[in-house]
Amino acid sequence: MKPIVLFLLIFCMWSINPAQEKKILNILNRELKKEVKNQFKSRLFNGDTISIVKEFSIDQEKKLSFEIMVKSPYVTGTQFIKQDVPLQKLKKLGKDIQIILEAEEDSVITTVANSEADEKVRISKSNLFYLSMSSEQNNEKLGEELQNAFKKAGYPLIKEYWAD
Repeated sequence: MKPIVLFLLIFCMWSINPAQEKKILNILNRELKKEVKNQFKSRLFNGDTISIVKEFSIDQEKKLSFEIMVKSPYVTGTQFIKQDVPLQKLKKLGKDIQIILEAEEDSVITTVANSEADEKVRISKSNLFYLSMSSEQNNEKLGEELQNAFKKAGYPLIKEYWAD
């Protein structure tokens, strides 16, 4: 009888994690779509516009990633920016104008390609995963919602600061 209970417990724990990861993705994608819709209304709008190329996703290796297209009056051409980070490397969540996930050193990979100005793709490593969300203010509840979703998925994050 005990092996059956143990098996059921393990199965339930295994099946809960993907559901919580889906919750994380739902929150992130909902907010990114809001950002794209409201970017022109932001007090921080400086002419840069973003479009979603690939929504937030989590692959089989448990890497969080997304890709946006950025047009700017200050840069020639169109930039395509892709970021990815292993979920287990994430440590903190915060907002300093933009919402940021902080991770272990060099675990965030950012790839930037420009359609016209530079044919070379730039790849860099850092500890900051920028969510490209800055237009909404007084949204600390979003930080708490994200923190709770990550925690339930097995990736507890510390929320240290939240400044508009």
